[in-house]
Amino acid sequence: MDIQDLLIFSRVAALQNLSAVGSELGLTPGTISKRIQALEEALAVRLFERTTRSIRITEEGTRFLGYVERVLSELDHARSSMAASSSKPIGKIKVSAPQVLGRRFIAPALPSLLEAYGEIEVQLDLTDRQVNLHEEGYDIAIRSGALDDSTLIAKRLVTDKIVIAASPSYLTAFGMPKTPDQIAEHRALALGDAWSWTFGSGTGEVAVRISTRLRSDSSEVLCIAALAGLGLIRSTEMTLANELSSGDLVPVLADFIDNSSTGVYALYASGRHILPRQRVFLDHIAEWFRKERRVQSGSGNAGPTQKVATCAAKQATATVQSS
Repeated sequence: MDIQDLLIFSRVAALQNLSAVGSELGLTPGTISKRIQALEEALAVRLFERTTRSIRITEEGTRFLGYVERVLSELDHARSSMAASSSKPIGKIKVSAPQVLGRRFIAPALPSLLEAYGEIEVQLDLTDRQVNLHEEGYDIAIRSGALDDSTLIAKRLVTDKIVIAASPSYLTAFGMPKTPDQIAEHRALALGDAWSWTFGSGTGEVAVRISTRLRSDSSEVLCIAALAGLGLIRSTEMTLANELSSGDLVPVLADFIDNSSTGVYALYASGRHILPRQRVFLDHIAEWFRKERRVQSGSGNAGPTQKVATCAAKQATATVQSS
């Protein structure tokens, strides 16, 4: 077992096509197949289920992939560290970001970054799940809201605010909540495994249990539901910028939310020298967010990313297609 075997395994797991991996690495499909077979024999497990038409990773292969990605990430980090003395940004950055923030702000910032730094490669994964940087091989995770205690280093990219909002139609039908305890009487749209929403003003916090008929790991799904009048959504001002500025969603209970430490943050591992490629990525994204915030503050509208479809536009498209 050598490093190239691990790289081959990682790429086969990602592409699920021996010919594609062979073209990428300059090897024949037969060679790729033999290297995978040798790896399986060395480990005494089957890593892939293979037929004449497809290849699919096994449960054991998925478990092994987690270890392999960490090894390859550390190796890439070591190589880049050796080249860091030249201060030249080079290599791959693996980034996780929330779905809506990733689509509206991170993705539009990438073309100018990649154009400016020709030897940087970016993998951007969009998920509202909080990833484990070490176990999943991420260099940077973008997160919004207030941060939990963590051993990770946090760089605030831009200030933000937690907001609870609903559509005008929902508020007309069910009324405007005046105090946090009234949330229990309303329909909430729950993100992930949240069963309560926290309120506070700096002097203390109170958790109010929510009642929900819709739960999702996607903030985009919940945004569409809120626009349709299905309930209250708890998110951030940056995430709902377009919907709030258009009046499609209306904020509620703003005086009861503590936003003293709220923002959009970039998290990365502590105890590790930050590489040139990570530094330029963080600086570039931070500047992009600052420009977006200035535009929003000045005009009340979305900035250069306004061409990215809002969940309101997606809802309208879905309505037209279903009619």
